[in-house]
This record gives sequence, C-alpha cells and structure tokens, in this order.
Amino acid sequence: MMNRKKTGAILLGLTMGLTGTVCAAPADETDVTARIAALEAQQQQLAEQLKALKQENNKLKNAKTVANKNKNDIQALKAEQDRVKIYGFVRASWDKDNARNQGDAWADEKDNSRYYLNLLGDLKINDEWTGHFQSETNQRFAHQTGNGTEGKLKREHGQIQRIWLTGNLKNGLEINAGRKWSPLGMQFSLLGCTTSGIDVSYPITKQGLRAGAFYYAMAEYDNADFSMWGPTIRGPIGHNFDINLAYAKLNVGRTGEINKFYEDGKQKTPFGNQGFVLSAATNVAKNLRLTADYVQTNYQADPGEQDNNRAYLARLDYKWTNPSVVGSFGAYLRYHDIQAHGNIWADDAWGSLLKDSKGWTVGFKYVPWKNVEWETFYQIADCGMSQKADGEWWEKKSFKRNLIRTQLDYHF
Repeated sequence: MMNRKKTGAILLGLTMGLTGTVCAAPADETDVTARIAALEAQQQQLAEQLKALKQENNKLKNAKTVANKNKNDIQALKAEQDRVKIYGFVRASWDKDNARNQGDAWADEKDNSRYYLNLLGDLKINDEWTGHFQSETNQRFAHQTGNGTEGKLKREHGQIQRIWLTGNLKNGLEINAGRKWSPLGMQFSLLGCTTSGIDVSYPITKQGLRAGAFYYAMAEYDNADFSMWGPTIRGPIGHNFDINLAYAKLNVGRTGEINKFYEDGKQKTPFGNQGFVLSAATNVAKNLRLTADYVQTNYQADPGEQDNNRAYLARLDYKWTNPSVVGSFGAYLRYHDIQAHGNIWADDAWGSLLKDSKGWTVGFKYVPWKNVEWETFYQIADCGMSQKADGEWWEKKSFKRNLIRTQLDYHF
C-alpha cells in the first residue's frame, strides 16, 4: 500500500509539472495505468508540437535568410542604379529683342521662341572618379525679325557635345579633365564657354578655400585656335564672404593674330594675351546677396583709340528659388558694363549680356509647380558703344537694346 501511495505521489508530481493541474492521488493500479497512458499520450503530443515548432523555426530562419539576401540584392541593385544619374531641364522661352546688333545678329536670335533641352549624365566609376556628359538641343522659331524674316526655324539636333571626368580624391584634390563648360569668375565674367583641358584644385583652409590651376584650349568654335592657362583661388573667407579669383595667360602675343571666329582669315587678338578677374559675394542682409566682378585684359588699342579692356558686373539677389519647393521665389537687379575688349569669351545666359554694352537688368523667378521654374526679366542697355559710326551703311552703330525674356524650365 505504501508503494502504491509513493507511485501515486510521483505521478501526481509529474502531472502537475506537465499540466499545471492538481489531481487527487490514484486510488488503485487501474488509475495509475490510465494516468501513465495519459501522460504518454500527452508526451507524444508535446513531442509532435515540439517537432512542428522546430520545423516552423527552420522555415522562419530560412525566410530570414532569404529576406536578408533579398535586402542585399536590393541594396546592390540600388548601388548600381546610383552609378548612373540622368538629369537636366527642358526650357520654353520667348525673347523680344528686335534691336539686337541692329540687323547684324542672326535673324533667329532676335525676337524668337525657343525650345531647349539640356541633358546631363553622371556615370560613377568608383568612390573617387565620375564621368559626365552633356547634350544640348536648341530649336528657335523667329518672329518679326529686323530683316523681315517670318517663322524661320533653326534646328540643332541633339548630340553629346561635352564629355569629362571628375576626380574627388581622398586627400582633397579635385580634378576635372575633358571637354566641358568652364567658368572663370562668379558671374562667368572672364571666361564662360566650352573648353577642352584640365583644371585642379586643393583645399588650403578648413572652411573650404581652394587654390588651383587650369589649362584650357578653346572648344566652342572649331576655328578658335588659342589656349590659356593660369592659377585660381575660390571659396569662402570667413563665414560670410566668398571669392573667385583667376588669372589667364594666352598662348599668343599681346598684339598677335588668331583665327577669326565665324569666318576664314586672321584677326588681331581682341583681348590681348592676359586677363584676370576679381569677384566676390556676401550676404549684406537676410535673404539679400551681393555679387560683384571686376575683369581686365591687357588688350592694346591702336594709337589714338581707347583700350576698352575692362568689365564691371554687380548683381543683387533677393531670396532664391528651389524647384522642389512650390511657391519659392527670387528677384534680382543687375548692372553690367562690359567693354569691347573687357573679357576673353563669356556669357552666362544665352546672349543676355553682350560685349561692348552696359545697362541694367531686373528680373524675378518663381516656382508655380514642383520642378517647374518661371523666370522673366527686362534689360535696357547701350550697345555698340565703341563702334565707329561714320554714316556708311556697313559701319556698325551704337543702339539701345530693350530685351524682354520669359521662360519656363521643367527640371527632371
């Protein structure tokens, strides 16, 4: 009887451990046998549940492994996609510029509508080097031009005009090599055109001031046969003052000859063989930024004539647009005085600033829809100030330019 009681107590303890219930001690051997059978059945059920849980756990582990693999594959694919970036803008513009050059300019560069595509691509090679290309397509429709042309269409089919490499090395050295659009001066006042060559720069302060050098050969026109080189310094000085300084030395004599730009033959270099630009910008107040450029070349005029070898540009900007922020806007006031021999080859905005002219421009920009930027400006300027005007029909004469331009840029 004692053995039965001990056996019953042990079974009771096992039952309580497995089921968490309290049972009365078995009364006889039949009850013990039944309890053992019940425990064995429960043990088998738990074993089956344990097996099922292990299988489910293995499935979860496999799913996690697959998920991690998919995540890695997605990240790798994204990294590959980030290697190639295509961006730019489409522009629709209208110019009222009938007085431009008093009949000397191309007819379709006077009053005209223009549709323009600027397509750029960045091709990441590795963490330090990136390849770039730029393709421009221009289509102009001329209206009411000075020589009576109506509805003239000038087609310029898109091609990749510029290809270059950029290196941002770990030591801070930056390298650009190839055919690209190259500016000298904050307002592209000494040089602003396509060149073939190389430029390098290196940080000399923690704030980001960089010193560098360049070698550029002209690439804007096939018969522009000169090149130039020189040092540059650009970047911030202090917390609210930026500079852009450059000096250019040409590979021709001061009064030497170069190819004519638009026709056969030679001409005296119209900008000497040296030039420099001093430009700076600062925030004079909240949302108000002043930029100023001074340019001088060493062009030497014939005896009895003015050298006319300087350029002065000043621009005051109030706020700025951001194409991704609807409602952002900006306004600006600009003064320019670019003498006939006051820079090498420069224009920042498709003929809005002409050599041998001085005047004022007022304009504004606005973002009416996301990634759409609207700009309109008006310019009044005295042009052809140094032209000889002896009354003969072939002589260029000074004239007053009234330019109105409005345009929409669709950024992508």
